[in-house]
This record gives sequence, structure tokens and C-alpha cells, in this order.
Amino acid sequence: MKIHAAQLADLDQIMAIQMLCYYAIEPESRLSMASKIIASPDTCFVVKERDMVRGYLLAIPVMSGEPPALDSETCDLAGGADCLYLHDLAVHPESRGLGVGCILVRQFMNIAHKKKFRHASLVSIQDSFRFWQKQGFGAIVPSEKLQSKLMTYGQDAIYMEKLLIDIPQE
Repeated sequence: MKIHAAQLADLDQIMAIQMLCYYAIEPESRLSMASKIIASPDTCFVVKERDMVRGYLLAIPVMSGEPPALDSETCDLAGGADCLYLHDLAVHPESRGLGVGCILVRQFMNIAHKKKFRHASLVSIQDSFRFWQKQGFGAIVPSEKLQSKLMTYGQDAIYMEKLLIDIPQE
């Protein structure tokens, strides 16, 4: 299994994996998924075995506390973004337990550090909170604006962040 940059040619397999993995939310549209790959190709990647996508991770630069709403059809990147937002990670059910998720998370963290983002963030859904907590992410009390975006992710959505670079305040 090898990690590769996500390509639009991978989209059919990404969409199929998404359909198999999400039960608490309506899967996102092809347009929404493609917009993230197009907007930030160096932060979106797949794990492949031969030519089969076994898992994917789509991440985009954002301002801390300002993730996109779920299923946004466009992906406008924030200038001066201080946070790498892990928008979606899914592993094909047949590939669970093989380390695919670990490969994807490790690549995400490597890129976040390499690009010197101050924070990494995500929205926890489908009872994934404890997993992300073990990865060093903590729940953030959402602002009113953030809470309205979180509602698009479902009732149990929790915004989480991890501090990567502690910049002293002046």
C-alpha cells in the first residue's frame, strides 16, 4: 500500500468508499469532494493497493474555527490560513485494521507540520471523538457562527483542534 496525492481520476473510488462508510450523515456530493481536491491538491491524498483506493483523506487550509459547512459546492481557501482542516477521512471497510487510517493521519500531520500551520482541526462525527482525542485533538466550544456550520454535520458533531505551533503572544 502506498500513499499518493488524490486525483480527480480517484473520485469514483472515493465516492464509493464514502457511501460505504457514512451512516449518520448524507454523503457529500461529487462536486463538493472534487472542489477540495482541486483547491488543495497537496493536502488531499489516497492510499492505494495496486490501482485500488483503500482510503482517502481530504484536507484544506482554513482559519482556525472556520471550517466549511458540510457538502459545500465550492472551496474558497482562506488567505493566511493558520489551520489545516481534516475535512474527510474514510477507509474502505475491507481495508480496516490494515493501518490505512494510520498512514493517512500520519501524512496529514506531516503536511500540517511541514507547512507550519499553527493548528490542525476536524469535525468529529459517528462516535469518532475518542479516537481523535487519542490523536491529541481536543473539543472546542463553538462560537455561534461555528455552531451553525456544525449543524450541517449532524447532531453529534464536535469541532476539535490540535495546537501544532505555539506562537508567543506579543
